[in-house]
Amino acid sequence: PLHVIKNHQTGAVLFEGRFDSLADCVGAAAYDGVCLDRADLRNACLINAGMDDISLRGARLDGANLMGANISEARLDG
Repeated sequence: PLHVIKNHQTGAVLFEGRFDSLADCVGAAAYDGVCLDRADLRNACLINAGMDDISLRGARLDGANLMGANISEARLDG
């Protein structure tokens, strides 16, 4: 299925692609070095997502499940 990650302020598409899960989509964005600042990831299931060294400044993560997610080196300010 197509997964789309949008900016929570403007609605602009930050990253999209066909992945088995949103966690895989976020992991691919991180791997590709895509900046996900201000991403709308509210209530997202990000279990075991590989988010090492990703930029998520100002992102909305309210209610997101980050169990097992690798967020070491992630930039999460704001």
